[in-house]
Amino acid sequence: MSLVGTAPSEINVKAPSRRARIIGIIIALLGLVVALAFGLGSVAGAHSSLTFTPVNLVNAPWHVGAVTLLTRWANIVLGLAIVAIGLDAIVRRVERGLMLRFGVAAILFFIALLLWAARAPGPSQISFVNITAVLIGTAGGAMVLVYGSLSGVMCERAGVVNIAINGQFIGGAFIGAVVESTTHDLFLAALAGALVGALIGLLLAFLSIRYLSDQIIVGVVIVTMLASLASYLNLQILTPYPNLNTGGLASAIAIPVLSKIPVLGPVFFNQNAFFYGMIVLVALVSFALFKTRYGLHVRAVGEHPQAAATVGINVQRVRYVNVVLGGAIAGIGGVALVTAQGNFQPGIDSGFGYIALAAMIFGRWRPSGAVVASVLFGFSVYIAYALKSIYQLPISSEILNMFPYIITIVVVSGLVGRVRAPAADGIPYKHD
Repeated sequence: MSLVGTAPSEINVKAPSRRARIIGIIIALLGLVVALAFGLGSVAGAHSSLTFTPVNLVNAPWHVGAVTLLTRWANIVLGLAIVAIGLDAIVRRVERGLMLRFGVAAILFFIALLLWAARAPGPSQISFVNITAVLIGTAGGAMVLVYGSLSGVMCERAGVVNIAINGQFIGGAFIGAVVESTTHDLFLAALAGALVGALIGLLLAFLSIRYLSDQIIVGVVIVTMLASLASYLNLQILTPYPNLNTGGLASAIAIPVLSKIPVLGPVFFNQNAFFYGMIVLVALVSFALFKTRYGLHVRAVGEHPQAAATVGINVQRVRYVNVVLGGAIAGIGGVALVTAQGNFQPGIDSGFGYIALAAMIFGRWRPSGAVVASVLFGFSVYIAYALKSIYQLPISSEILNMFPYIITIVVVSGLVGRVRAPAADGIPYKHD
């Protein structure tokens, strides 16, 4: 169909409407799967219990009794709720809030999947879902992703694509494991991780800004190099000297009274220092980018570097500073990852850096949006782990591990809504 004579506003309205209709149909079909497969697919007498006190928690919250649900009807209701979200997107055909609808539908789907997995009688010997444990596990995964997505926000707001987040995670995790094992000091380990991440960021900045190299290729090369180097050092150093990789889980710091609140207390107020540091960093980055003169310079450089240069802003210096700071944040995320896992192992990153980039895109290059997106991705990562390790469903672990990456593909493919990166993102700046 010819677009000659069509007003630009009409074209802009039609594209989001079509996208909203397609996503709405996908969400509605997902709801039907939940209602039919997880709902009607469960025997009439099957039930699932919801518990609210995590297992093996030293500072346990005040006790809340368990709730038992009929699996069939609970999942039918969840399925119908997802269908309603999809129909709302189809009927209203609005672009605003489409990502939120998709996120809510995805979370409801995973909840229904958990109820189906934990039903009795059912395929698993565990017939309950510990809601608090699910939220704690989600918070742990989301925490690492937030560090990575904040790194991406810092870099891309200044116009540099940081594909090397995964490499910074690996570098931070490796040096963090070694420093923590030798000093037994998580603060020093975090500093070392930040330093390594900053140095990797400096390498990315030097090649991308000084030599105008393709930022995507440079990032991929850095990730490949760090992954290979970490595997080599693990074989040559950590394996023959296991005392350098003894591991150490970060201890939880309980906030008096607040940590006793059922469900939310253990999730938000009985966490390790990296979790609290993440919250502080989100606030600091948000304030710095959107409430300060420095942030105005960063956003100007990321949108119109030539115009920024004409008013006296040193474009290259701003980009160098942001990429190095972003690398330091990702390096701390790598230390947080290794302290959550216990010790360093090759492949410990599990592609979290790429998922963090997807969370950044989902969050529209804003720290607060990246946090919300990281929670969704962290939830999917924990669900895959729980179905495989806790409920031991007779499903291939490779299929279960695909969950977070399927969501990643959906997000970066643009199906969840049109997002606009900073105008100069990934475009080299040639200084006259």
